[in-house]
Amino acid sequence: MRFQNTFFQLFFKLLFLVSFLILAGCNLTPSANKLAIEYAEQGDFITAQKHIDNAYKGSSRDELLYYLESGMLSHLQQDYMQSNQFLENAKSIIEAAYTVSISDELFSAFTGASYKKYTGKVYHRPMIHTIMALNYAALASKPAANSTALYDSALTEMRQLDLYLEQLKRNTGGYGGNQTSLGNVEKILKAIFGQPFLKEDLEYKDDAFAQYLSGILYEQQGELDSARIQYERAAKAYKNGFSKQYQLGGHAQKQAQKDLTRVVAEQPTDYFTLVQSLGVSPQRKEFNLYLSVDESAQAIVITPIYLGTREERQAQFAWFNLMFSDTSLFDLIQNYATGDFGDVILGSVTKRLPLGESLWQKAVNEGIIDALKYGSRISVTYLQPHKNNIEQVTLFANGQKITELHPFYSVNLLTLYDALSNANMEIYTAISREILKAVTANKAINQFASPQPTLLAGLAQLTASVTNAVTASADIRQWQSLPAEIRVARVKLPQHTRELTLQTTLRSGRVINQNIQINSKTQTISHVRTFTGITAAATPNYLSSLTNMD
Repeated sequence: MRFQNTFFQLFFKLLFLVSFLILAGCNLTPSANKLAIEYAEQGDFITAQKHIDNAYKGSSRDELLYYLESGMLSHLQQDYMQSNQFLENAKSIIEAAYTVSISDELFSAFTGASYKKYTGKVYHRPMIHTIMALNYAALASKPAANSTALYDSALTEMRQLDLYLEQLKRNTGGYGGNQTSLGNVEKILKAIFGQPFLKEDLEYKDDAFAQYLSGILYEQQGELDSARIQYERAAKAYKNGFSKQYQLGGHAQKQAQKDLTRVVAEQPTDYFTLVQSLGVSPQRKEFNLYLSVDESAQAIVITPIYLGTREERQAQFAWFNLMFSDTSLFDLIQNYATGDFGDVILGSVTKRLPLGESLWQKAVNEGIIDALKYGSRISVTYLQPHKNNIEQVTLFANGQKITELHPFYSVNLLTLYDALSNANMEIYTAISREILKAVTANKAINQFASPQPTLLAGLAQLTASVTNAVTASADIRQWQSLPAEIRVARVKLPQHTRELTLQTTLRSGRVINQNIQINSKTQTISHVRTFTGITAAATPNYLSSLTNMD
């Protein structure tokens, strides 16, 4: 009988691993929104929109992605009214997501996160408000436009944004952070897996850039008291941790403080603002782990499964270290975010997590050990990093350099922190789902009499494990068309300036030049999108219309 049980255990494990390796390769193709942004980089918006339509239009699970990506594509084409219609729909979906569907939650409990309705990330709302405000400002500059009404609409977006950020700070405690309660299983899993960092160290708590841009828009409309409040909030957020957390340097905080001082003194507001969105945010990808138990050592064993190209496997290796390393988190993040892995030699590295008698018994009682008896595929999200290829960005007027643009916002690190802070929770949730399915299968088996209940129970557990291998994909959906970073410059333009040149110099030596036409003495703000991953010959000139004051 012992031989029979051992045989079936080995057979189940082998069958599961074969199924896992076959199924794990299903997520290696590029996502639709990644393909769409690649076409958008080349200026082929029609093909880009077709990819978004084919992938997301009409899908109840992915309708938010449809509106987010379509809104950005319309913005790039300077169809600002259409862009705002898409983004308004996206905003409504995010707001409605607070009412969670019970059926949706129940279905995802037996399947995976990617089967749930996509509701976006916490930092998406500020980006939506920001883009919509820039759209309204651009529309206000068009001939025969009702500038007053359009600027009022832009400021309405800023007021809604302010309410959202105030709620965000209440929920997160600003830079203090709040603790959340966990269920029994999640408490045990948290104790088992631990993490080399506190989630609040990575948490998105405020948005200094959004507040700074809000101050600019208030100022250009003469609402100096509102501008003062927003500049002050931005300066404090940058100073108190936003700049350090997102590795922005000191310029953004100094500029916000400079603008605050100027507004308080009620000095003239004849500054020109250039907002540059650079690159594309890093792509979310799937990283597979194989979890098993070592009963003799009372330990859980985590084995990473490296798949894809050598670059992808190196990134997965580095991500595994980020999840479980004992070294300085921010040193690791700095290297990871820039893709600086050195000469990484990929090896068969596993992580053994001894539980000890007390924690092991708790894990047994909660069904964790039994659920992992035949192994389990767990998928988490990881980011494919891109090396920082920006040497400098310079603005020229009449052939003369007038200023440089500096980082004010890092979507790159926002995305990285979000994925990293949720990686362990993805493991907790996936194991909890496996436990739920295993327990459900066992209950179904126990309803039937059988001369070999052990065999049937084992088959039930194997079925649950293989089903999990099919459905337990990480949720790699994302708003792909967001930039990697945002830079800003505020300058007084020389008299008679009719054209500006934005020069982006890459570390490779390639230079991207974009021309900005100045058609009015009262133009005050421009938004420029600069893609850096395409050849110079294919670089389109993505410029949103320059706005002006009445």
